[in-house]
Amino acid sequence: MRCLACGADMVMVKAVPDDTMAVAGFEHHTFMCSSCGDSERRLVFSKHDEASEAEAVPVYVAPPIAAGVLQESERAGAPAPGLLRRVLAKLRGGVEARR
Repeated sequence: MRCLACGADMVMVKAVPDDTMAVAGFEHHTFMCSSCGDSERRLVFSKHDEASEAEAVPVYVAPPIAAGVLQESERAGAPAPGLLRRVLAKLRGGVEARR
């Protein structure tokens, strides 16, 4: 950047983030002329902000749920093993009903 007073190069001496803007990334840059010492302050948008420097946080991804192979007794609508035998024994009043 060139000095408006003398045309010499200006050097950035200070960069301060601006928290008043609704969008992050704005900074106040202060420039000083290398020849006459004139200074200027400008509001600039910097793509290089603190949010981009932040370390990426790994996202936890749950392992996929695989449908397991169901046994014959686990399928929907299938009676529990031995249920029919216990019911019949109970109806008959047999010894098996007392187990």
